[in-house]
Amino acid sequence: MASSRPPLSGAVVRIDPLKLDDIVSLVAEKMWRFELPVVPVVDSEGKYAGIVSIFSILKSKYQGNTKIRSVLEKVPIVDSSYSLTDIARMFVKTGQPGLPYAEEGKIVGVISARRLLETMGLVSRVAARYIAFPLEPLKPDDPIEKARKLLAENGLRFAPVAENGKPVGVVRIYDLVNFIYNTPLRRERLGEIKGEISYFLEQPVSKIMATNFRAVNIDGQPTTMDIAEGSVVLNANGTVYGIISPYLLLRRLLPAVEEANIPLRIEGVEDLDFIARNLVFRKALEVAREIAQRGRLLEMSVVIKSREKAGERKRYDAYVSIKLDKDTFSTSSSGWDPVAVTFEAVDSAYKVFSKTKEKKRDRRISLARLRKAFS
Repeated sequence: MASSRPPLSGAVVRIDPLKLDDIVSLVAEKMWRFELPVVPVVDSEGKYAGIVSIFSILKSKYQGNTKIRSVLEKVPIVDSSYSLTDIARMFVKTGQPGLPYAEEGKIVGVISARRLLETMGLVSRVAARYIAFPLEPLKPDDPIEKARKLLAENGLRFAPVAENGKPVGVVRIYDLVNFIYNTPLRRERLGEIKGEISYFLEQPVSKIMATNFRAVNIDGQPTTMDIAEGSVVLNANGTVYGIISPYLLLRRLLPAVEEANIPLRIEGVEDLDFIARNLVFRKALEVAREIAQRGRLLEMSVVIKSREKAGERKRYDAYVSIKLDKDTFSTSSSGWDPVAVTFEAVDSAYKVFSKTKEKKRDRRISLARLRKAFS
């Protein structure tokens, strides 16, 4: 018998919305307790008013007693009619790591990037290096202020802490917001000095560092939980290369090709998994944008074809063509990994384009010098 559960049910964290006159410290406590990057807010009549984002709180360093009516952000509401991919794209479009979820017009919870990725059950068939965000780790004695800036400005769930390059822990964004906003309140209740936010930001990250964290080798393939929970990516020598962080991963995987106004055509990605497909889109879009800035790009096409080899394993061919107003460049590559093959073909095409541009520039400079010499 088919399940009657809505397809998004596993991605929803149910939470009662806060009110407009609640304060930032209460928001921080909810975020920490439920591990939510946003908290929904309703007005006195129970109507949706907006959300409070953990990144906005940390970026602006609001005082704990600030009323949340002054820090609201308006984002669309999602419900069971949305697909998982639709919501992933809405994260990127709105710039928010979470969205309010409604049933029968009533806000009942939040869908976060982490829970969405976990529900999607993504398994990476490409090495961690392709989806990792290169990042210089924090040191145990760095101030929490440095961690605040790093997490808030980059949209990260956590940041690694290392000694001599080797990871010793992580600073989680929920622990950070709880330490900044709720520790002062606890101290005040105990009759101690309340302390300003600046005091807590001056403390070393070792005070809130968690020593249990997920890690994956740079050439390894991350599991579903490595992707959804986030993980530290390690070089072959065990030093920190960077991290996989759920919201940032979605933001990097889902470039808005249709909104980029770039003449880019991509074919043959239908059989690739979600991660591989969007890595190809992102790489192609980055290079197409660079070419369009340096020349008159009429069209860039990327075509991927697969052929059966060695049993069920597929071999892939990638063909890249760049058409300018006066030139056309074509390259190709072949191999077992569709992402690596496509990256190689796209990079080769860009190198050919760049060399041609440089030669033409050198020729123009030489002709200008000759004209000047004989004038």
